[in-house]
Amino acid sequence: MLAEVRSQAPRRKLVLTTHRADLAEAFRGLGFRDPAPPIGPTCTALALDHAPPEGEVDVRLIETFEDFRTGLEIEDAVFGYSRRATDVEAVYERRRGRPGGEWLALLDGRAVAYAGAVAGRHGLYLASGATLPEFRGRGAYRSLVRARWDRAVALGTPALVVHAQETSRPVLEHLGFEHVCTIHELELDPATC
Repeated sequence: MLAEVRSQAPRRKLVLTTHRADLAEAFRGLGFRDPAPPIGPTCTALALDHAPPEGEVDVRLIETFEDFRTGLEIEDAVFGYSRRATDVEAVYERRRGRPGGEWLALLDGRAVAYAGAVAGRHGLYLASGATLPEFRGRGAYRSLVRARWDRAVALGTPALVVHAQETSRPVLEHLGFEHVCTIHELELDPATC
């Protein structure tokens, strides 16, 4: 079966996500490995079906390329990514076509946090979230969660789901998200199969 999957994407990294620890271990035996940082080998699936607390930080929906670039610069700074200008333009074009949205949180007029979401039939999947380290603990992330909740309500699908790393899991649980399951993520590079 792995050969069949590989034939569909011969030069792309394969990513396996499962809630079963035994299945993750079996795929490790086939050459899959833990993802490279900043992604951890496990995360927690969480869900929210009621309004989180109101945010106290100004948030605005990203509607311009400049705001989008600012958001990716925050994400790059937090997670250690390094994107070229052409990559940013391609990501912007791709994300403009997906339902959901992306937001910036601002303190004193400065963008300090960024978050995205993808809309589905039953709610929003929180696709990303990053706050510059020097601005953590001031409510930016909480405000971004609330902005995405408000979008889900406006779309008629009042629910949020997320795969949270250990850095954001406690914050999300404090906001009312409930544990669904632990998820194992593995990857396989094209050269290894």
